[in-house]
Amino acid sequence: MNYKFLKIVFFLFAGGLLSAQTAAELETLLESSAVTYGQAAMFVIASAKGELSGEIEAAAHDDSSYDSDALTQKDYFDRALALGWIPEGAAAGDPVTLDKLSFLMMSVFEMKGGLMYAIFPGPRYAYRSMVSKNIIQGTSDPGMKVSGERFILILGNALSFTEEE
Repeated sequence: MNYKFLKIVFFLFAGGLLSAQTAAELETLLESSAVTYGQAAMFVIASAKGELSGEIEAAAHDDSSYDSDALTQKDYFDRALALGWIPEGAAAGDPVTLDKLSFLMMSVFEMKGGLMYAIFPGPRYAYRSMVSKNIIQGTSDPGMKVSGERFILILGNALSFTEEE
């Protein structure tokens, strides 16, 4: 394991973003060879600063089966789908690709993209913007699936980038 990776995991725990219940989900995520839309939505939205997580929690309170200890991946996935951050027809268990993850992150973190992203916001130009901002590093392809470890590194880079803006 490298030092940067440990820093990101520590940041997530120390920041209070993850409950004990979510720690098990983080372990599952890290062992995953392909992150799902549900996992991506949960971790990206939960790490965003703003009212979005609160909105999801408030909506879950209206559900009689709501467990006050933790929101489910489905709660986060459903909200992201309703907001158009996840493509129609996608299921929570489907593997997310780099371009779709880029669009989710840019939407949640309200990141500005390049000219083409400003004109045609979507996964294609979100991916290009994330690469140009050096948030996505190394060999990549917009259609490639994202491993759990790479997801955490990209999320950490995105969080660092948004703090600098």
